[in-house]
Amino acid sequence: MILPLLMLLGCQLAGEVLSRGFHLPLPGPVLGMMLMLALFVALPRSVDLMRPASVILLANLSLMFIPAGTGIVSFLGELRHDGLALAVTLIGSTTAALVAGAWAFLIVARLTGNRAPE
Repeated sequence: MILPLLMLLGCQLAGEVLSRGFHLPLPGPVLGMMLMLALFVALPRSVDLMRPASVILLANLSLMFIPAGTGIVSFLGELRHDGLALAVTLIGSTTAALVAGAWAFLIVARLTGNRAPE
């Protein structure tokens, strides 16, 4: 269990170093995920090594949102001031993402010849 967590944190650290060292516009964790994907492609055995740790992390994913909830409570004043704009933005962007995903699915289904049962 230690080795998969070291791999995960090592990839994130490498991503942070690359992002900050080369002043890249991508966040370090995103670069770290790209590095981990490259690791998985280069060494397919690493996927099996990472699987137990990823299952445990995904099972406890709700714990990762506690800091976000604390941050919201810390900025209640700003939330009162800009809450309506934030709510409209969140609802609008979520709706746009769902519509774009559905359209992409329909386009791919038409291109591949697979149609949903009517």
